Amino acid sequence: MKIANKVLLIGISAAILSLVFLLIQSLSSTSNQIQFKSIFIGNLVGFTNFILGLIFLFIGINRPEKVFLISFFGGILFRLFILSVIVVIIVKTLEIDVNNFIFSLLFFYFFYLTVEIIYLNFRKR
Repeated sequence: MKIANKVLLIGISAAILSLVFLLIQSLSSTSNQIQFKSIFIGNLVGFTNFILGLIFLFIGINRPEKVFLISFFGGILFRLFILSVIVVIIVKTLEIDVNNFIFSLLFFYFFYLTVEIIYLNFRKR
């Protein structure tokens, strides 16, 4: 198995494990249920963004450079637009702790972005 595929597998495994853990914590009857729910939703939105990014990467990879760049940068613009719309909808409609949601979204966004960058870096070799 290539290193790039291992990095991708580790990133997706960490995502699924954290989503399952946060879902269990948010469904349990603890006093911090809203906080765990906020962190879970932030992670879910970040993971969805990550999956969309991978889809756009796989569309553009092994294609001519122009097609790759259009897919990559078009995917970034599309993802940021969708992300901003989803964040506004979630903050306005759901009963969550906004600070926990925003900080968890930023953390998981940068975590998944790092996995994408490492994947692309090892894929190039």
